[in-house]
Amino acid sequence: KEKRSSKSSTASSMIPLTIGRAKAKKGSIPSNEATPTKIGRANSTASSSSGPAPIAPAPTPKAPAAPAGGGASMAAVLKRESEERQKAALQAQQQEQARQAELLRQQQLKQQQEAQRLQQQQEVLRQQQQQAAQAEALKRQQAQQLLEQQRQQQAVQQDAAAKQKLLQQQATRQQAQAQQQNVLNVGLSGLSLGNAVGSNAPTAISAGPSQLAGGKDATERYLSALNDSFMQIPTGADNERQKSYTPRNPYPCPSCYPSVPSPIFDNPAVFEKLGTDALFFIFYYAQGTHQQYLAAKELKKQSWRYHKKYMTWFQRHEEPTVTTDEYEQGTYIYFDYETGWGQRIKQDFRFEYSFLEDSLSV
Repeated sequence: KEKRSSKSSTASSMIPLTIGRAKAKKGSIPSNEATPTKIGRANSTASSSSGPAPIAPAPTPKAPAAPAGGGASMAAVLKRESEERQKAALQAQQQEQARQAELLRQQQLKQQQEAQRLQQQQEVLRQQQQQAAQAEALKRQQAQQLLEQQRQQQAVQQDAAAKQKLLQQQATRQQAQAQQQNVLNVGLSGLSLGNAVGSNAPTAISAGPSQLAGGKDATERYLSALNDSFMQIPTGADNERQKSYTPRNPYPCPSCYPSVPSPIFDNPAVFEKLGTDALFFIFYYAQGTHQQYLAAKELKKQSWRYHKKYMTWFQRHEEPTVTTDEYEQGTYIYFDYETGWGQRIKQDFRFEYSFLEDSLSV
């Protein structure tokens, strides 16, 4: 019994290996029934104690019973271990997915922050551009206002000059009328009215009323002509060049474009620094102006002569071969303004002095 109890405790503490062995049906072999090995040991013990015993028939071998301790099989253990490994792997995978999701969320958050930062920078840049545009518009507006003020001042000055000139003309006219009235009051003694009355010899008219009555019609005609001559009498301002500028081809231009020629072109010293082409351009394309006169004067200083028949400027290329009182003949340089706009050489050309423009003094 002691051996049996120790054996059963050992069997209950060990994990039986049942792989490849058929399990016995429940209740087929009682748990307390002795196995053949046990029977043999019991018989050997009994025979040794009580002598030889009769030989019993060999029992039929039966399937071993399941261990009494209720221990799990190796397949269950391996299955449980595999399930635990799968569960651990699933937990690790879930943790990795959670970590990846957290990283993705952080990246998205960082991208959103970067987008917000860029948007703020663009907004600041747009505001700076708007401020710069507003400042530029303000500068342009101020410049336009300044130009407008200068234009208004020039217009006021021109109006004042025109009014002053008109007042001077009115004063001159009134002075002429006063002189005429003085002549009428004093009389026309000493004036010759021979042509007025149709006589060839001059006739002196005294202040007597009888003599004035005979030539009343002639006196009225003479006074009328005298009045007309006083109305057209030249003044001190008539020898000055007209200051007002009237464009030949008016065209609407921006306010920043000059509306009147620069006063620097009225200075003869400027024309001394210009080239020949510029002088020819001013002469042919600024006709009837003071600048044309200055350009012609400067060309004449450079030994150019104007031919009135061909309306072309000529210059001696060499000394003339033939010289008379009426003409000179030789090789000349002339400026072609019609076809080539350049200087050309004309050989054996006769320049007649009758076509030489010689009224302009240098």
